[in-house]
Amino acid sequence: MPNVPFTTDSCGQIIGVAQSGIRALEPGDQVEINGSVDLSACLVGNSNARVYTINLDRQSGILYEYVVTVVAEGPHGLGSGWLRLYFTDRTGDRYALGIWKSERLQHTVAYNSADPAIVKIEWGE
Repeated sequence: MPNVPFTTDSCGQIIGVAQSGIRALEPGDQVEINGSVDLSACLVGNSNARVYTINLDRQSGILYEYVVTVVAEGPHGLGSGWLRLYFTDRTGDRYALGIWKSERLQHTVAYNSADPAIVKIEWGE
């Protein structure tokens, strides 16, 4: 699985944006930030929420052709809220994922697109 470098000035902040560099995240690729595919020190949320990995794949589903897979854990503690992620593809369409469970789990966003490559990732509360 090829790694695709994304850049950000928001590493470690609970609200941020990462942009693709030389190329966008295509099906079969994994996000890399600051030379690491372990994103947990960079993509963070309130109350110890964090994202570990992000991949884009093609799937053989009936309804959706593409799926972003995120391994993450949501904020810890009662009433601590959500970690929200947004993925923008080359067409400008934006896909949302809300993570609230404070366990390290796999989460997915499935979608269809004429140009599915992810060019921007946003995170926040």
